[in-house]
Amino acid sequence: MKLGKLTILAGVLFGAAVSLQAQLITADFRTESDLPNVTWKVPYPLVYENLGVSVGPGFELTSANFVSNPSNWGGGVVHIDWNPTNNLLTLASQDTWDFQTFVAKINNISGASIVGFSMVSNNLTQDGIVPSLSFTGTSLSILYDGRPSEQGDFNFSGNTATFQIVTSTGAPVPEPSTYGLLGAGVLVGLAFWRRRAVRR
Repeated sequence: MKLGKLTILAGVLFGAAVSLQAQLITADFRTESDLPNVTWKVPYPLVYENLGVSVGPGFELTSANFVSNPSNWGGGVVHIDWNPTNNLLTLASQDTWDFQTFVAKINNISGASIVGFSMVSNNLTQDGIVPSLSFTGTSLSILYDGRPSEQGDFNFSGNTATFQIVTSTGAPVPEPSTYGLLGAGVLVGLAFWRRRAVRR
């Protein structure tokens, strides 16, 4: 009987472990770096975008996700990483070029409901620009705006800024399929237990 209980427990733990790995958040990631100055003839932003990304290890938005650069800006590349384990969002600037505005957006978030969003550290710019943050249940936005400052722009630092995302449960919400995996683990444990009981 003890072996049967251990087998059920092992099945439950196996199912739980699989379900934790199967938790999935997906979202659209986008950045826009702009210098909307009348002296520039084509003032359009430099855009990077990665749609329908599964949040997991590593950066969700990198230099590989280039979309457009009609103004032919140099620099303005910022990578984005959302760590689903602790819900920390990291922006990592890849250069030290100057811009007037930079916005990072994460839209169409599924698998988690956002209820809070705050800054943890702010080393993304050399000029100490404090970003404006906003969020809905399914989106996040981070805006760095140099226009209120005396020089009218800011320089990226080559460093990072981090932000804390808070979901309705404080962690990613499991998809319905993960409950099926948990149930499968329990059923496997019960099957082993019954087989053991019949042999006796």
